Amino acid sequence: MNCKRAMAALLIIVATPTVSQTFDVDRAERVFAQHCAVCHGADRGGYLAPALNRDETKLSPAIIEQKIAGGAPPTLIPAHPSSWRGGISAKDRKLLVALVTTQPKATSSWSLEDVRKSLEVFVADESRLATAPGYRIDRIDDLMAVMSRGRRAAGVQAKVSFYDGRTHRKIGEVATVYAPHLMDFHPTQPRWAYVRDDAGYVHKVDLYSMKVVRKVRAGLNGISLAVSRDGRYVAAGSYVPNTMVILDADTLEPVRLLELEGVDPDGKMVQSDAGIITATPFASIFVVALEQAGRVWIVDLERPGMPVTTITGVGRHLHDGFLSPDGRYLVVSSYEDHHNAVIDLAQARIVRKIPSGCKPHLGSGAVVQSNARLVGIGTNIREENCESYEVTVFDMGTFEVLKRIPVIGPTESPAAHPPVDVPAGVFSRSRARTVVVGLQEQAHQ
Repeated sequence: MNCKRAMAALLIIVATPTVSQTFDVDRAERVFAQHCAVCHGADRGGYLAPALNRDETKLSPAIIEQKIAGGAPPTLIPAHPSSWRGGISAKDRKLLVALVTTQPKATSSWSLEDVRKSLEVFVADESRLATAPGYRIDRIDDLMAVMSRGRRAAGVQAKVSFYDGRTHRKIGEVATVYAPHLMDFHPTQPRWAYVRDDAGYVHKVDLYSMKVVRKVRAGLNGISLAVSRDGRYVAAGSYVPNTMVILDADTLEPVRLLELEGVDPDGKMVQSDAGIITATPFASIFVVALEQAGRVWIVDLERPGMPVTTITGVGRHLHDGFLSPDGRYLVVSSYEDHHNAVIDLAQARIVRKIPSGCKPHLGSGAVVQSNARLVGIGTNIREENCESYEVTVFDMGTFEVLKRIPVIGPTESPAAHPPVDVPAGVFSRSRARTVVVGLQEQAHQ
């Protein structure tokens, strides 16, 4: 079955009809699922792009139709969809306008059984795959991956491109159908990697042959992904619906599904997106930040039932973060509280909240060695009426602030070469040679 049609067929949506409803809602939902959900959310509640429903969208029907037909550069909305293959007809454009302006945000579900049924196997007997890379590279650890999202977050341009990090020579590419978002490597078997795309699929990739051998839909939208320290499990968090699925890393069969919800810092019970999900060399656990619930869960992968330990009061709107070099401490950003919270995973408690300016953003983290001391680096992304854009420098032993360096605007995702005295394997594969703090484009300031 065509993947785009499968996406529409698998999407479970409950729409609330209105008295004046005179259009084909079911067809409108299918068109939305095929062309729009990868960016705007399978529930039309917003994802990488704004929400599209009657309660949140303030645009007029005419403007909505103009944006569908004419695109919205420089975003991923393509110009005139009817001009590209599989595009949207004038009739379907009007259906989409009616859907957005008359229907509320949808209620979506994706159960453990839905995950199981979505599994696709492309290579049944993996023992027949090549035993070494089918391309020239001195060290497999030098392999770099680039996520290519494509012009419409879908199609032939949605792929992962691979390069030799030393020579910058392109080695190959793997198609993903929908825009790939991030990738993680298997910690003990260098041939395997796992890719998460914006339509919720997890792809198991054989790096030796540059083939996807299996894929499964862990959710309807979602970007977070982690592989356990022993390589037995893969965790995938979703925004639609608010879940985290733990998969068998070999087969991608689902093992456990967690509903992400909890009482937020203001005392309200909420469902939550999956922020950062990470595994750690410190213990056989997954750690997940519940964005809206302001809490962090530690999932024990060794105990029966994979029980969860909850750390509350972490902050409002948790998002990205990184681990200390030994994996014991998690530093996670709290957008709305303007701090980075440090969590001791051994004691399951918050040990410090580091003041970090407007909407702190850590990306995948930067730790560098300064003389005999390890220091962490934090940055800020864009926020309205921000009074303090800065680069925050803090001690990774005491987590005390060493310096707050003012900058002229929002910055993005610091990165660093691993410190020279950190054991091999603690950090993800990276060939960055220095700290990089990139100012966002002037047009976005």
